[in-house]
Amino acid sequence: MRLIFFIILFGVAYLSYHLYGKKLLQQKPSSLIKPLLILVGVLLVLAVLTGRANAIFAVIGGLIASAFRLVPLVLRFYPQIRELLFKFGIDAPAGPGSSKVKTASLEVTLDPLSGKIDGKIIAGAFSGQKLSSLSYENLQAYYEAAATADPPALRLVEAFVQQEFPDQFSAGDWSASKKHQHQGPSANDSSMSVPEACEILGVAKDASKQEITYAHRKLMAKLHPDKGGSTFLATRVNLAKDTLLDRLNT
Repeated sequence: MRLIFFIILFGVAYLSYHLYGKKLLQQKPSSLIKPLLILVGVLLVLAVLTGRANAIFAVIGGLIASAFRLVPLVLRFYPQIRELLFKFGIDAPAGPGSSKVKTASLEVTLDPLSGKIDGKIIAGAFSGQKLSSLSYENLQAYYEAAATADPPALRLVEAFVQQEFPDQFSAGDWSASKKHQHQGPSANDSSMSVPEACEILGVAKDASKQEITYAHRKLMAKLHPDKGGSTFLATRVNLAKDTLLDRLNT
């Protein structure tokens, strides 16, 4: 009897995969949450019916306990894990509430968990590569190209090089942005759009004053010039906070 039950169960699972499973796997991860919850519920019901519920709950409890021990380690080494995944072609997301600044050829992200600045080149000769994957010489080549093709990206590249190659930054010529201060976002700009401010702080459009203040404080703890951060990015973060708070007050 039990053998017949498992044969039927296997047949249902096989048909479900071919009828629905393949389509689900092609959807975005967020679309899979509901089907996965339903699947877990079905498995728990089957476990109760077959008398294996206690064993499954014991396994779940062990996994939860292990997760609580692993989470601090994952958060601590998340930047290194991201770099390892990137080497295998997996573009892992940055930490929660990541700060993003985008230009025509570069999308820079500040990971609030580590304070690390990185960027993905989205146009030009190095398109598809991250700043962290480029050699110092290739960073110089991209920087020189950006001086003509995408001046707003210059300050972002400077911030990255200053963080990753402080000695070379001090000794090299990384001042092209001074010749293009009139182009693109400047540290002294007094205006910023709400969507841009939300991306920079990593908050939703309907964020509360407390959420905005918290995101700003978290980023400034990593970006403040007194702590070796980028003056340009710190100024942009301050402007993003002011922009969103002004909107709430109007």
